[in-house]
Amino acid sequence: MESHVTRDPLTGLLLLAALAALVAGLILPALTIEKFWVFENSKSIGGAILALFAKGQILLGLVVTTFSILFPLAKLILTLRIWMAPDITAPGVQQAIRWTVTLGKWSMLDVFMAAIVVATLTLGMIASVTTDIGLYIFGGSIVLAMLAAHRLEGRLAEALGGR
Repeated sequence: MESHVTRDPLTGLLLLAALAALVAGLILPALTIEKFWVFENSKSIGGAILALFAKGQILLGLVVTTFSILFPLAKLILTLRIWMAPDITAPGVQQAIRWTVTLGKWSMLDVFMAAIVVATLTLGMIASVTTDIGLYIFGGSIVLAMLAAHRLEGRLAEALGGR
């Protein structure tokens, strides 16, 4: 008997939604900075990264790019490849699933970094910082990707007979 495991369509939808939310979260305004109750400036995560590089903050720009764009995108691509694998029980696929679940725990670092930026930039009477839809969509992308990875891990456990 063949131990073929069918792809879970819900996991595929979660991954596509996570990818769409990641792109939207990077483009849409994530933070609005209001100075002296008059001047207002909205920044997306992508725009903030570009501003860091433009201001010569290369190291900080690279760190934020790594954890806000490269890391989540690489994890999503890996998870999509796992989902598309013909045999979820293959040893390499099993290891990749375990890696995506482990890496998913570090994905919340992105949202934590944004929260630190908000807390740091809240300057009382000089400026106030509020979060915008982009930050929430970005966080949603991280959560959707984590759910998809956990579903894949569950499918692997099911395929291996509950081991």
